[in-house]
Amino acid sequence: MKRDREKIYSMAKIALCVSVLSLVSYFVIPLPATPSALSLQTVAVGLTALILSPSQTAWAMVLYLTMGAVGLPVFSAGTAGLGKLFGVTGGYYFGFLFSAIAISILKGKEISFTKYTALLICPGMILQHICAVIVMCLHNGWNIKSAFISISLPFILGDIIKAVATAFLGVAINRTLSKTKF
Repeated sequence: MKRDREKIYSMAKIALCVSVLSLVSYFVIPLPATPSALSLQTVAVGLTALILSPSQTAWAMVLYLTMGAVGLPVFSAGTAGLGKLFGVTGGYYFGFLFSAIAISILKGKEISFTKYTALLICPGMILQHICAVIVMCLHNGWNIKSAFISISLPFILGDIIKAVATAFLGVAINRTLSKTKF
């Protein structure tokens, strides 16, 4: 009976994280001179990694990417499809997958604002930006410098600020969840 409750609790957390990521993807602020937009997706990805176990995080991210790939409008600004996933800004989606799993593996059991912030920036933000730059280079035939200036540089400061906010939220949520017994 307890094992069943734990499974349901685990699935509910995964579903909630995927739902939050899907919802925040609709709220974007387009930036001039860049093909990408400001969004809260990085916050939701980071929270997913901080709240869930590594295997749960992997399932949540694969579920999110699969939903978007098959046409559910869960990507940035309600877009979907393989064209978006493998398009000019698709590197961010693959970066979400890799960074979330890395953060979740490295976070350990200790609830720490400093550790969470550091992990959200490195490897989190760095993996996301590397994947975005690589896909931009492959997609447009650009060199690394041009791709970095276009798809990464405009977002670095905002992503650092979002990492700090995400770490704060992650600490608060994990402290609350640690008091919940199933």
